[in-house]
Amino acid sequence: MGLFKRKESWERTFRLRGHHGVSKGFLAVLFWLWGVVGLFFNAGTLFGLTGSIGVGTSALLAATALIWIGGMLLFGIGALLAHTDFDGERPIGEDYGDVRISG
Repeated sequence: MGLFKRKESWERTFRLRGHHGVSKGFLAVLFWLWGVVGLFFNAGTLFGLTGSIGVGTSALLAATALIWIGGMLLFGIGALLAHTDFDGERPIGEDYGDVRISG
């Protein structure tokens, strides 16, 4: 369970830095805009219905919901898969000169 174990100490040997371009941010903004506007549009269309709902109205609601979901998937997966460049860094070890201690 690890409740009474002593804390492990880790030595930092490598760090990754991710740099992404404009496309990732642009697709993320499109994802949020498409999601919020589409949600309000679909909710407004659904709550604005009055009277009896026929097959044509149901088909229209289903089609707009599918287009909205498709856009969410397109922009969301596009933002996740947009190119991210990773740089690896290692911390420089302390230089003690030419001092060697043997014991």
